Amino acid sequence: MARPAPASVSRTRSLTRSASLGNSSWPKGPQSPLRAGGATALTTALTLSAAVERAAVATRHGWGTTPPPPGLAALADAQAGLHAARLLTPYVTAHTRFGDLFTPDQLREALVPGGPLLKVRCMRRTLHLWPVGQASDAHAASLRLRLGATAATARRHGLTRQDLHLWAARAQESLAGGPLSYTDLTARLIKQHTGARTETVRLGIKWAWESGHLTCRNTASSLHREQRQFALMGHIHPHLSLNGTDPATATITLVRRYLRAYGPAAEGDLLWWSGLTRAEIGPALAAIHGEITRVCVEGLPGTLLALTEEIDRIRNSPPLPEDHVRLLAFEDPTFKGYFTTRARYHDPAHTARAFNSIGEVRATITVAGRITGVWSWDKKTRTVDAEFFTRPPRAIARAAKERLESVQEFLRTEPS
Repeated sequence: MARPAPASVSRTRSLTRSASLGNSSWPKGPQSPLRAGGATALTTALTLSAAVERAAVATRHGWGTTPPPPGLAALADAQAGLHAARLLTPYVTAHTRFGDLFTPDQLREALVPGGPLLKVRCMRRTLHLWPVGQASDAHAASLRLRLGATAATARRHGLTRQDLHLWAARAQESLAGGPLSYTDLTARLIKQHTGARTETVRLGIKWAWESGHLTCRNTASSLHREQRQFALMGHIHPHLSLNGTDPATATITLVRRYLRAYGPAAEGDLLWWSGLTRAEIGPALAAIHGEITRVCVEGLPGTLLALTEEIDRIRNSPPLPEDHVRLLAFEDPTFKGYFTTRARYHDPAHTARAFNSIGEVRATITVAGRITGVWSWDKKTRTVDAEFFTRPPRAIARAAKERLESVQEFLRTEPS
């Protein structure tokens, strides 16, 4: 579809609590009430500047000053999965990395049967897009968490695990002939089994999906819409088994991928990102302790964890220029990866503006790697709204306006 001509952004405003800040002091440096915590028996800590650390992460995640990873699967690998709980998040994440080289069709094509990406519910029981070859580790490591939550919901409806297994098997039987939309699959099961309750059927489908036997794909033709389609895993990826790795081994691999993508990070960041318990994370960190170096980041108390093999890349990263302006998506993977030390990316005075009440990061405006404002998409008016936390220099405001117009144009390419 041809893109409409760029339209001006509906509003860009500044919430200013103090006098305008000059280039030398805007954005402000990191402050944090961090209590890092961490694993044991690691090598001696080295100290990094906060600007270098932020640049290293931005570069690895594809929004720094160097070219992004070569394609969507490589981007998902670099970020240890692309967050996809909100419809727009993976599309906007890709657009902010690849710009006009990316179209929504590219992401939809990456998720077709046999494609390089697979959508699974995993960390924190939320949806992520993983390279097919890595999805089984994310699935297996988080399986206990997800099945436990589903079983708890089922108990509130008077269902046992045996009931869930029964209805999951029935769902798989109904999909033997090919994919079905969620609506059609539910209707078929209710029709085939007289007296079946809708909620019972839906929980059975969910159990089959969470167990790794089904895939779920959005087949809508617009990035603003959702049409869930279920299929047997064996039909979509015949050579893939999500249950081929034991949870302990999968957790070790997942922790290693996290540190490669997000290190230096605190153990508390890892716990937040994964949703796993310290009893699960601790043994995984112990298993790879010989691969980890302790790192101090200026402005953050305590020591953080990074893979030793990544240290040279991290400390040799040049800081982002002061006029480096980027937009990131709601729940962008970069900021989703931290909790305990997320103040490295924003002034704690603006936490309530940068993050919502349940800790989700809003769509952000960043300058030199720091969150300096937020933006949002208005579905009704099909326009972008934005606000800075403090009044930016004119050059920064102009650069942000250009990027806001770009993302607005991108979001208008497909119907709501």
